[in-house]
Amino acid sequence: MDTTRQDFIVGLFIVGAIAVVVGALLATSGWGERRYDLYLRTASAEGLTTDSKVLLQGLEVGRVASVSPRVDSMTRTITFVAKLSLIGRFKSGATLQLPTGTRGQLEPASQISQTVLIRLVLPDSNARTGRLLAVGDTIDSDRKASVVEQVAEVAQHLSKEVEDVLHQTNETLQHVDGILATANGMLQDVRPSIDSTLANVSATMNRVTKLVQRLDPGLADSVSTALALSNRVLRRVDSLAARASEMTEENRTDVRTAVANLTQLTRQLNHLAEEISRRPYRALTGVKPLPAASDTTSPRAGTADSTRP
Repeated sequence: MDTTRQDFIVGLFIVGAIAVVVGALLATSGWGERRYDLYLRTASAEGLTTDSKVLLQGLEVGRVASVSPRVDSMTRTITFVAKLSLIGRFKSGATLQLPTGTRGQLEPASQISQTVLIRLVLPDSNARTGRLLAVGDTIDSDRKASVVEQVAEVAQHLSKEVEDVLHQTNETLQHVDGILATANGMLQDVRPSIDSTLANVSATMNRVTKLVQRLDPGLADSVSTALALSNRVLRRVDSLAARASEMTEENRTDVRTAVANLTQLTRQLNHLAEEISRRPYRALTGVKPLPAASDTTSPRAGTADSTRP
């Protein structure tokens, strides 16, 4: 009797264990759920397995049943088609109906794993046509880059920007080098004229100084003022010559104008000194200034000055 009772308890325990296992299998196998198949087209099957999850707004709504390649007969390119087993009706009785325009996005399942999951992305409400996907329809997909790929893309972009900046800097340096070479050539052309003008001005100032020493003190003060002004002009020109290495092509006209003005000043001072030394009374009556340099080519003008009483 005791043996029979013991066998009964053992048999009851085994039946209970089998019932628990069967219940767990039924709970995990989607018993009571209605499923239907959709197909997902992807350019690469990397990380995609037959058990990859399919999510809709964070909720798992299916799994990948199979992955098979497809070869385009025209272009001979290879694509992959994944068969998605989706829940059509949940245990609560709610149905899952996807609108046309739904696409799949392949994302890394985790940062340390190469497997991917499929996230269903619904179209915007404005782009919906009201039609629903039917069983066996195919949707398109794209792949979201991983964090490592995004960092690599950013690094490549920064490297390209740095390369562009270095290229622009090199072009700028070459342009500056060309400007400096042009300025150096311009200074070499202008320097002889400046040196000659300064030498003429210095000689003229010496002559005027000797003449002033022979004139009336009142007149000497006026001439001294003119000489002081001339000295300031000379110091200005000397400063300009000292900094001539900093001039660029656009300053050539200003330098030539300054040289022409100094040349005209030298001619006028030479004429004043010559007239006063030949006729001292001109210091009181005045000396007629020379015409502009463009008018000195007229022989009659030169003769009229030389014969003036």
